[in-house]
Amino acid sequence: MLINSSMVCSSLQRPVIMDFNRWNLFWSVCFGSTACLIIFGNSLSISVFSKRRLRRRAYYLLIDLAVADLLVGLFSIPIYMTTVISEEALVSRMVFDCVDMFTGFSSIFTLAFISLERLHAIARPFRHRQLSSHCYAIAIVTPWILSLAVTSTRVLLAFSVIEIQHFVVVMIISLSTPLLIYCVSYGVIYRKQSSRPQGVRARGESRLSKTLVLITGAFALTWLPFQMLVIVLNICVPCKKVAAVVVFGIKLLQFANSFVNFVIYCLRMQSYRNALYQILARCKCCLARRRELYPLTDIPSSIKLVSFSSTLNSLFPHKTEDQTT
Repeated sequence: MLINSSMVCSSLQRPVIMDFNRWNLFWSVCFGSTACLIIFGNSLSISVFSKRRLRRRAYYLLIDLAVADLLVGLFSIPIYMTTVISEEALVSRMVFDCVDMFTGFSSIFTLAFISLERLHAIARPFRHRQLSSHCYAIAIVTPWILSLAVTSTRVLLAFSVIEIQHFVVVMIISLSTPLLIYCVSYGVIYRKQSSRPQGVRARGESRLSKTLVLITGAFALTWLPFQMLVIVLNICVPCKKVAAVVVFGIKLLQFANSFVNFVIYCLRMQSYRNALYQILARCKCCLARRRELYPLTDIPSSIKLVSFSSTLNSLFPHKTEDQTT
C-alpha cells in the first residue's frame, strides 16, 4: 500500500506534457481565435472600404480580397477543425480541400489583378483614370472564376478523372503564374516611381502601391509554405511522414494571412484608420444610446418578483403570517 500511494503521489506531482502532434486544446484555441480575428478584421475592412469617402474604384479589389479572407474565417477554418477532430474519410477531406483551395486561390488571383491595376495606375495614370466600372467588374469576377476552375481539378482528382501528376502541374502553374505577375508588376512600378517626379496624387498612388507590396509579401510568406508542402508531399513518397505539429503550424500560418491584411491597413493607411475610428465611435454611441433608453435591465425581473410575492400573500395569508411570527 505504501508503494502504491507513493506512486500515485509521484504521478500527481509529475507535470502533464501536451502532445502537439495530436489535436488538443492548444490547437483548438489557436485556430478558433484566428477564425474570430479574421471575421472581425475583414468585416471591418469591408465596412470601411464601402464608406462613401473611401469609395475609390481601386478599393473595390480590396473589398474583393477582404471577402475572400472573410470566407476563410467563416468556412475554411471551421471545416478544417471539424475534419481534423472527426478524422473523416474522403468526403469531408475533399470538401475541406475544395473550400480551402477556392478561398486561397481567389486571394492569389485577386492579388494578381491588384498588382496589374497598380501597374496600370503608375505606368499610365491618364488612361487609368479613364477606366470604366465595367473593367473593374471584370477584374473582380475573374479571380473567382479562375479559382473555381482550379478547385474543380481537386474534384476530378477525387473521382479519378485526372492523375495526381496533372493535379500537381495545375497547382504549380496556378502558384507560379501569379507570383511572376507580382514580381514583374511591382518591379516595373518601382522603376517608374524612382524615375518620375512625385506630385500629390502620385505620392498617394505610390503609398497605396507600397501598401499592396507589403500585403503581397505577407501573403507569400504565410500562404506559400503550405502549398509547397502539399506539392512536395504529392511528388515525394518518402516525404509523406511529416510530423503533425509541422502541418498544424504551417496551416495556422496560412490561415493567419487572412488577418494580416487588416493589420497592414491599420498601420499604413491614414484614411482607413480615420474611417475605422468613425465606425467604432458610432458603435460606441449606439451602445450608449441603448443604455440611456434601457438604463436598468433588471427592472422587469424585480417587478415579477414583487408581483409573485404579492400573489403568494393574497393566496396564503395565514401561512405568511405564521412564517413571520
